[in-house]
Amino acid sequence: MDDTARERPSSVAAAALLGQMKRAIFDGSRIAVIQRDLENHVLYANAAALAMSGVAHVEDLRLDLLFAGEAGRVLDDETRGRRNGELGAYRVTLARQDDPSRQLAVEVTGLPLMDARGQVVGSLGFFRSLQHQVLTDRLRELTLRHAGRADLLPSMAEALRAELPFDLMLVSRVVADEQSWESEIVFNHPPFQQDVPTAWYPLNEAQRVYMETHDGGFHDFETAMSEAPWAEMADEPICRQMHAMALKSSMWRRITRGQGDDERTVATLTLLSRERGAYDETQQALFNQLPLVETVLCALDHAAQQRDERQLRLFRDLNRSTDIQGACRCLADALVEIFDWAHVALFRVDSARDAIVRVASARRDAMGHAVDTGAIWGDDVRDIRQGVLGHVVESMSAVNVPDTTRTDAFGPPPEDPSIRSVLAVPILFDDAERVRFIVHVDDPRVNAFSRDHVARLTGLAAEVAGAMQRISDLTLLAECVDNVSDPIIATDARLRIRRVNRAAEQLFDRSRQALVGQSLLPLFEDPQPLEALLRGTEAGERIGEMRVARPPCESTSGDAGSSVEPAAAAGVSGAAEPPPTSVFVTRRDFPGQLGGHVFIARDLRPIRRSVQLEFLEETAYELAVETQAPLGLAMSWLESQLETAHEATQKSAARGDTTRMRDLQAVLRQLGRVKHAFTRLAMYNREARNRSRLPCVIRLDSELQALLASLTVSERAKVELKGFEQAVEIEADHTQLHIAVESLLSVLLRASPETGRVLLTLVPDDDAVFLRLRGKLPPARRQGARFGAPEAAQADLRLANPLIARLMKSQNGSFKLNALPDDTTEFVLGFPHRRPHG
Repeated sequence: MDDTARERPSSVAAAALLGQMKRAIFDGSRIAVIQRDLENHVLYANAAALAMSGVAHVEDLRLDLLFAGEAGRVLDDETRGRRNGELGAYRVTLARQDDPSRQLAVEVTGLPLMDARGQVVGSLGFFRSLQHQVLTDRLRELTLRHAGRADLLPSMAEALRAELPFDLMLVSRVVADEQSWESEIVFNHPPFQQDVPTAWYPLNEAQRVYMETHDGGFHDFETAMSEAPWAEMADEPICRQMHAMALKSSMWRRITRGQGDDERTVATLTLLSRERGAYDETQQALFNQLPLVETVLCALDHAAQQRDERQLRLFRDLNRSTDIQGACRCLADALVEIFDWAHVALFRVDSARDAIVRVASARRDAMGHAVDTGAIWGDDVRDIRQGVLGHVVESMSAVNVPDTTRTDAFGPPPEDPSIRSVLAVPILFDDAERVRFIVHVDDPRVNAFSRDHVARLTGLAAEVAGAMQRISDLTLLAECVDNVSDPIIATDARLRIRRVNRAAEQLFDRSRQALVGQSLLPLFEDPQPLEALLRGTEAGERIGEMRVARPPCESTSGDAGSSVEPAAAAGVSGAAEPPPTSVFVTRRDFPGQLGGHVFIARDLRPIRRSVQLEFLEETAYELAVETQAPLGLAMSWLESQLETAHEATQKSAARGDTTRMRDLQAVLRQLGRVKHAFTRLAMYNREARNRSRLPCVIRLDSELQALLASLTVSERAKVELKGFEQAVEIEADHTQLHIAVESLLSVLLRASPETGRVLLTLVPDDDAVFLRLRGKLPPARRQGARFGAPEAAQADLRLANPLIARLMKSQNGSFKLNALPDDTTEFVLGFPHRRPHG
């Protein structure tokens, strides 16, 4: 054997050695190995190479198809290197023969194969897949490029499907604590609709323990859902729907945030395939190594950032809001967009009416934006003691109804059958004594609200409560200012008008839009006090009386916004009282940080009229009091003269005496009318009704005797007084006592028949003395075109009853009216006994 034979083995030995290597190493290797000649004919390929190329047999493997396009040029260059006996190491992108659209990134190491003579006869290539690295780079690129965009998860799904085929991918957001684990499907690819829409899936204890102790895995889907702990979920609508989709295999992994003790699960990523055994340990390892955590967290953080931005915008809008209904609409719109809920309504608890009133509501449109439903204040009123809202008012805590068809604890289910879940959260003000507003959310999905939703909405309700309270108080204050009768003008430090109420619009005969922004000075004829205030030489709160400068008369075809019709401004139909020309102006300053003034312009006409009326009332009362005794004496004297004339007429039939009697009767009738008018004047007087002027000790029996003595002969004959043997003393106002007794006695005398009797009875008691006046008061009957005496008496009685009751009450007395049989009426006046003094 020569030296050459000793240095190189024979071709037979080399072939035998290579065959042993193929069987022992290459056939079971995960690295693709391909042996070819220099004409690119494949002589050997292991199982990994066949799988990489997408063919079943070595005879079907063609390098010209595998190295397509630019890869073919690289192959030609490397073949020349092998001919020269050079080693090769290069990266190239291959195309699968079964699907040329699928690209394979590989790193190739090429070894030249020589025959016994040292001539290169072929090449042995080792193909290491770079798909994991390429896919990793691709996912990181997508995460960077699509961060903050809604298409991040769809792009991730399409990139993942090329290497890990699936028929359905699910991303579920997880809310977990020590007591519960809830998940919600937030993304699915390709999109599909649930047969029974369900948002959140709560796990039982065994399922929660399983999820906490496993980081992921691959399963036979049908087998996993038929065994513990997932067998209990087999009847869930979504599980039945997945079985109907013929899904056979699944692979999942947890998405966590934080490290060490702070690590917590925030989501799960699941792949499902219709192919049985679609996933194995290799794919599970690749699935776990891919940077999917960063991508999913980026998508979840983007949604959370959008919610935070929308919540921040909500707070800004509430800070600018001055109307409670507008604030409720703003809150309803924001909640729809923050939580992606179907419908949100705001209710106000009206404790005065024992009702819950809807203020505003919003719904989600197809684009996910909030749309106002057109609800107006009070169009939906509910009982404060019924339903979910009534329970919230009573318990002052949130209520979450996962499925309205499976519970009747809060009354019958909603009238709308599409509503499956209800969440109601109270809004409490600082006093925390009762519920002021309620956020009511309904959704067509089952379990639409998680424990996290309840906690977050409760926290948000507490955060907006202060703003809602401020806006409620501001709305109430604005309504009070706007409806007060005095004109109110708010200005800045330069006396430019900021706001006016309706009374100010009527005062200046201009609309609010025309007044706001202009100076206050031109609105008055002589604004010297205002000019002094502007210069800083006058800072008093009493500006004084000022005359309003009226705008020149304009035609009706002028600017409609420059004036206000007086009738419209007054809010009544027909002619309205013209606005005043002179007003008394007072001023208060805003707090120093705000700057500006508040002017109140009071109309002087009601003030002058009030002073005049007060003087007239006081004068009328004094006149009525002073005329009682003189009129009584005059009527008594005239009655005695009439009796004398009557006796003289009976003795002698003198014509002059008859005429004198007729004249005396006419004068007595006129004086009676005057006395009755003065009595009514004193009784209706405000000063007489409100309080006793001169309370004193009065002997009631003597006063009644004096009162009967003042009656005419015919009237005195109808009255019977049942006195008391002892003196009866009371404490009362002398004039008001006479007014009350004379008024009631006059009613009974005028309404009783000619033969009727009026009975006065004194009934002393331990603490009070009761005077009973009883007489006939038959039903009034119309007599022709005029009312008779009974009708007039009953009209006086209807007017006098409430006034006499208040008059007696002001004297610590009482008044009662009793209807007795036979058209008999009884008035009972109660007076306090005289109290000992000293």
